[in-house]
Amino acid sequence: MSLVIRHGKIVSSTRIIDNGYILIKNGSIAEIGREPFTGFAEETIDAEELIVLPGFIDTHTHGIQGLDFTSNRDPYSILEMARHYARHGVTGFVATTVTAPLEVLEEACKAVGEAMEMWRGGGSRILGMHLEGPYINPSAAGAQNKIYIRTPNVDEFKRLAESCRGVVKQVTLAPELPGAATIIAYARSAGITVSAGHTNASYDDGLRAVELGVTKASHLFNGMTRFHHREPGIALALMQSQNVYLEIIADFVHLHPAVVKMVIDYASPRRVVLITDSIAATDMPDGVYELGGLKIVVEKGVCRLADLSGLAGSTLTMDRAVKNVLKLGYSLIDAVVMASHAPAKSIGLDRFGDIEVGHYADLVLLDKNASVVKTIVSGEVAYEK
Repeated sequence: MSLVIRHGKIVSSTRIIDNGYILIKNGSIAEIGREPFTGFAEETIDAEELIVLPGFIDTHTHGIQGLDFTSNRDPYSILEMARHYARHGVTGFVATTVTAPLEVLEEACKAVGEAMEMWRGGGSRILGMHLEGPYINPSAAGAQNKIYIRTPNVDEFKRLAESCRGVVKQVTLAPELPGAATIIAYARSAGITVSAGHTNASYDDGLRAVELGVTKASHLFNGMTRFHHREPGIALALMQSQNVYLEIIADFVHLHPAVVKMVIDYASPRRVVLITDSIAATDMPDGVYELGGLKIVVEKGVCRLADLSGLAGSTLTMDRAVKNVLKLGYSLIDAVVMASHAPAKSIGLDRFGDIEVGHYADLVLLDKNASVVKTIVSGEVAYEK
């Protein structure tokens, strides 16, 4: 099958083509240029007055529309979530679990793997699994259930990862814990991105973690040692390390807009990964929900633990995150880098997260207000407003 998207404003991670076209063949981008398009395609999408971006990639999301990956451990629920993500311009996501018993994580992993095999389009692409925990610091647990936190054990993690048969793309752990170093080494050898999070690590601990192989920060500043001018903690170490990607929840609740801007300006958009950290309450009414066995109260879209001791994920969506960084004055190219290109690079994916010949035809069409009009996955429309 062939499809051409015509007359759109095409924005990649490096350039903008006004009145451009994208020719898609067999699910991949075959040609990119400026109008007029003189070739042949079986189908045409007129993108006049629309902006064409690479589809958004969310590497840290727990759930949406009343479902989450830890509790709803079956492939059909995951495929349903994939359809909901597509409504927000997401063309690929990494299913993220919370700290839970090992058998629960194994079941969740099996379900993600089955859903990946069953996926035939009609929703966002399932890129793999992100294990957030269970090897985290209890003193920085946040909305992770302390009952299920485990001491890092490389043999145990290896069994879990191998039972998942290559599905695990990212693991979040506290690098200062005894035994974490061996897990980091194994994960890196297995091609799994290691992210520091839910950690009480010092600045020096953070530098050592980067030397060991940590290449990502899970929701920077949240679930981390608090920054102090005499004890800066791991957040500053991760920001200063040029090979570390920085996850940002740009809902302006988890981080003040000025802090979001500070991180982007300091690290550059190339190292910033926009995430949602969304939970089952996303696209749902305010109320009471559950995350990993913990009671969560959602008021005005803000998720908190029932005892009000802290935030508990978010109801943010990727299209809103993009709108928020645009409101801060960043360009469309910057937004593409943070919502598509950097997320793909952060988990070692090629052919994703950009508009280039040979890349998968995973695209999102936005109107002038940056609202999603169409989501295209592998050259097929997965959502249409």
